[in-house]
Amino acid sequence: MTYQFECERGNCQFLVRSSSSEEVKQLVRAHARTVHGGRIDPVDIERGMERIETA
Repeated sequence: MTYQFECERGNCQFLVRSSSSEEVKQLVRAHARTVHGGRIDPVDIERGMERIETA
């Protein structure tokens, strides 16, 4: 299973995919901190994370 998260803030084009949901969460938190200068609530990460099928 592959997990995906796409940042919806402004014109941000950040997209991360991984087979590990924990890795996606870690990278999303790092992105929010370094690019947007803030934090993201874990609930918002869960809400924004999708499970996708890859070919």
